Amino acid sequence: MEKTRKDYTVRDAQPLFGTLLKESRRSAGLSQKDLADSLNVTRNTVINWEADKSRPDYHYIPELCRILDIRLHDLFGMAPDSGLSLLEERVVDNLGQMEPKTRRIADKMIEAMLQEETESRNTELKDSFALFLVRPGTVAAGTGDYVPDTGPAYIFLRKNHINAGADGIALVNGDSMEPVYHSGDYVYYCNASSAAYQEDVIVDTDDGAVIKRVGKDHTLYSVNPAYPYPVKNDQNTVIIRGRVLGVVSSSDRIPAKDAGLMEDLFKDDVRKFRETYVYRD
Repeated sequence: MEKTRKDYTVRDAQPLFGTLLKESRRSAGLSQKDLADSLNVTRNTVINWEADKSRPDYHYIPELCRILDIRLHDLFGMAPDSGLSLLEERVVDNLGQMEPKTRRIADKMIEAMLQEETESRNTELKDSFALFLVRPGTVAAGTGDYVPDTGPAYIFLRKNHINAGADGIALVNGDSMEPVYHSGDYVYYCNASSAAYQEDVIVDTDDGAVIKRVGKDHTLYSVNPAYPYPVKNDQNTVIIRGRVLGVVSSSDRIPAKDAGLMEDLFKDDVRKFRETYVYRD
């Protein structure tokens, strides 16, 4: 008998029902007794199902799918044809059993709920995110990076206590400020023309833009001693552009799927930004 069962499996190139049921039960973290109790049958009944000695009556099938959280075609090893989840299949099936008039009412209800959910989500995004300026070029954690003669870009980031007073973000390039800032980090900054001892600043110099820390004598220095910053004299141009507030976290960024939506939600902010920085004479 066992040999016949193996031959059947190979010939049909799919697992037997009992094997699929056992795998689904184990994936759901249920014992045979757990499944039996949920269906109000004996453990031996489940054992016989999994051994392919018997099959469950048809009225157990919907409950089996619900308990195991699988779709009907998964339970019987059939190729999927709808691509719908178990819940989605159930909704479609229920709609199909309704009278046309009731179906139209249900459709309008679903549409209204979807509209309400969309508006609520959009309001949450609008309240949780803001448009931030992205400073052109990079700020060197080294001797200086060239500042390109281009307008700034913009980005949408989640609002938090760190960026509440930020005027923009800047990209760090280099290793001299490790371990505080790493090459490739974006940092929040607020516009400022002066800074206090131990504050980190973005500075434009003759050599380009840098990010450094302010020393006791108001000189600039690197946090990483392996990359010391040359001392500047009175003949060197050193202009503080901003104080650094912190690093832009990955959790501050918007999900990729919402990028287009944010442009629409913040269209007024985007328009004002472009009028100010892009189309300015």
